[in-house]
Amino acid sequence: MVMYGGGEAMGLADLYVSRAPLYFGGVEAEPERADLLVLGAPYDATSSYRPGSRFAPRAIREAAANIEFYSLRAGIDLEDYKIADLGDVVLPVSPQDATRRLEVVVTDLIDRYPEKLMAVLGGEHSITLGVFKALAKRVKEPCLLVADAHFDLRSEYMEEQYSHASVMRRIAETFGSDRIFYIGVRAFAKEELEFARNKQIEYITSSAARLLGTREVISRVNRWIKRIGCENLYVSIDMDVYDPAYAPGVANPEPEGLEPWMLLDIVFRVVKEADVELKLFDVVETSPPYDCGGVTSVLAAKTLLEVFAAYIARRMS
Repeated sequence: MVMYGGGEAMGLADLYVSRAPLYFGGVEAEPERADLLVLGAPYDATSSYRPGSRFAPRAIREAAANIEFYSLRAGIDLEDYKIADLGDVVLPVSPQDATRRLEVVVTDLIDRYPEKLMAVLGGEHSITLGVFKALAKRVKEPCLLVADAHFDLRSEYMEEQYSHASVMRRIAETFGSDRIFYIGVRAFAKEELEFARNKQIEYITSSAARLLGTREVISRVNRWIKRIGCENLYVSIDMDVYDPAYAPGVANPEPEGLEPWMLLDIVFRVVKEADVELKLFDVVETSPPYDCGGVTSVLAAKTLLEVFAAYIARRMS
């Protein structure tokens, strides 16, 4: 059980969250006084190729403790802001049960800290379903911006409907396919491509993103946000959206990915400038056992920090 500030447990989240052995960035802050929140979701029960993303929250925390917190994009030093690490959600093996627990825990945390931005560290991509469901229970018109090499739109994968390869299919079925926009996709099965086209899901492949340039990609994302009436944006960043040259330690690497500068510029400007609220985002699919020199964990930490910086810059503008 988690005790915040030495007090008694205050909600359902306290029953299922375990304090991490180290804190994001190496600094502990009281959640009530923090500007930003971090929550770990160490889960990889449906990983099909290179498991190990359950170790990612710890690895990303350690990486964050050893990189600089100044954002050149924002002109902001995040060391001037308090980041509270809430620890890790203790998740059951069953993906359906894990989804339900994440929904319960994140709903409780949204209710407890309604004005704070929370980052969720995966874990495999299946964790997004439970977190997005929690958001949808508490806000109006949520939508999902996904940076990913894959569609994750299979009806099922290896007889599992709640697989990391099916998570976006479940979200599309529950909340509407128009609520999803992809950046960086380049690897998918025929059934996924047909589903995306039939349901008119918007996506920009990695090669198209390079041809269009960051300005046009950002413009298309902003037009989508306005067209569907999105009031609350959830950003989900699968680390395999980056090219394996920059992020080798992922569960399912795919060649021809995006360069870090491009993806970070796009996400930063959307978060900072789009006419939409941001309460939650996740960074998923880092697999430390396959990470050469820990560079993927460092990039994951940097990615999280740039989203935080964009959020702070937006509030200051």
